[in-house]
Amino acid sequence: MPQWILYRLRRALLPSGVLAAFLAVSMTAPVPARADIDDWPMLHAAVFQNRDIIEDDGVVILDAPAQADDGALVPITVRVPPEVKGPLKSLTIVLDKNPAPVVAQLHFGPAAGEGGERRFTTRVRVDSFSHIRAVVETEDGQLHMTKGFIAAAGGCAAMNAKDPTTLTEGMGKMIVKTFPPALDSTPIWEGQVMLKHPNFSGFQINPNTGEMISARFIEKMVVKRDGELVFTMDATPSISANPNFRFTFGRGEHNDLDVTMTDTDGTVFQAQSKPSGS
Repeated sequence: MPQWILYRLRRALLPSGVLAAFLAVSMTAPVPARADIDDWPMLHAAVFQNRDIIEDDGVVILDAPAQADDGALVPITVRVPPEVKGPLKSLTIVLDKNPAPVVAQLHFGPAAGEGGERRFTTRVRVDSFSHIRAVVETEDGQLHMTKGFIAAAGGCAAMNAKDPTTLTEGMGKMIVKTFPPALDSTPIWEGQVMLKHPNFSGFQINPNTGEMISARFIEKMVVKRDGELVFTMDATPSISANPNFRFTFGRGEHNDLDVTMTDTDGTVFQAQSKPSGS
């Protein structure tokens, strides 16, 4: 991948928090191009400042396909089992070999819930065969990680349509749903957010003109339940087109969700929840 394209994309990424720490390192470090290079030491230093990380201790579980037919639409789910009690601070998803390795980082609020099986599901772009990592920070500040390996390629440059203009038709339409648990005693509900948005990665070529399509993707999402924060999310173009998220949140009085998304053009999209089946 040409260095100027990587440079342009990285300049487009959100310049705050942990993502900024990664960008500060990656803008000055050479981008590994070989599959046999271990990118994790650089990512560990840039994103987590070389903090101690406990691996595979059961605090976080990752469900991801070992092989995906479409690298542009790879479903993943991160789970925290019910045996893990107490609030969570954050979740970071990393794809080692992607041009934007930090897929997303979530910071949890008081409405995220403290029990039950907490989950977060989305679809990601996979540029080449890569390890994928889920890192959860618990209330005590300890980092816990699990990882998998996905055999997929080409997801960051793939187009979902022959004519890119069709991808922007209806852009901004958002659906937010809530799903009550089967048992009233269950402490968490589920929510789903779907947004019509091309999430252009900056690596795609317009087949009609041969020119690069400028990056435009969702970089921020804020989810609230009954006015209390569930999570904020910083995202990158490693999230697939037409972003789709499913997640748990703590049971509240009304369990109404308010969602705000902002893309790199500064456009704000907002919606409120509709009951399941509506």
